[in-house]
Amino acid sequence: MHNLEQTLACSFKDKGLLRQAFIHGSRKLELSLSDSETYERLEFLGDSVVNFLTTEFLFLKYGEENEGCLAKKKSAMVSRTALAQAARNLNLSSYLICTDGMDRENPAILADLFESLIGAVYLDSGIEKCREIVTAFLFSIEAEILQSEVFQNPKTLLNEKAQELDLGTPVYELLDEWGEIHKREFKVAVSAGGKRLGTGTGFSKKEAEQNAAKEALDISLFF
Repeated sequence: MHNLEQTLACSFKDKGLLRQAFIHGSRKLELSLSDSETYERLEFLGDSVVNFLTTEFLFLKYGEENEGCLAKKKSAMVSRTALAQAARNLNLSSYLICTDGMDRENPAILADLFESLIGAVYLDSGIEKCREIVTAFLFSIEAEILQSEVFQNPKTLLNEKAQELDLGTPVYELLDEWGEIHKREFKVAVSAGGKRLGTGTGFSKKEAEQNAAKEALDISLFF
């Protein structure tokens, strides 16, 4: 993993910690490891570190934007799609220690690897080195992320966040409709995991669903 350390400009004091960041749970029995010796604990830590650094980055960069706008940008920046792209740019899949046949390019696994790597860097080198790496490989693709479908389409982003949190696919329910036939308005609610996340109105059901998803993201009900 010397090449990775060179790319990161980060020489690990604890090489075992770096290796752990890439051990998938599918290999734990073969390698006689416990759950705590795979990348999952490091991913848990790295998730919090990436979220903090992203919040800080957006807060400082967009000083005039309100909480709702910042929350939507943050959701896109820390989405599975964005983190997977950062992982691809670092070629993290080539270091993954997993069973044969596993899809190394699975976006969920790639996102996990980026977070577990950041968790390992935090423990080995501290928050400043994490900030350098996240800036170089995640914040550097901010424009690409904020122009992507995951950001431009609130339903897409909400679906991804709900899936990440094991809430299932968001469900949209038509609550009401009114007005003339040629100018109907619709009110829709969106729910996931048994909880209503937002409501929205529009001059079509699609527009109302988009606005319901946007409200769920803007007010950060569960992110």
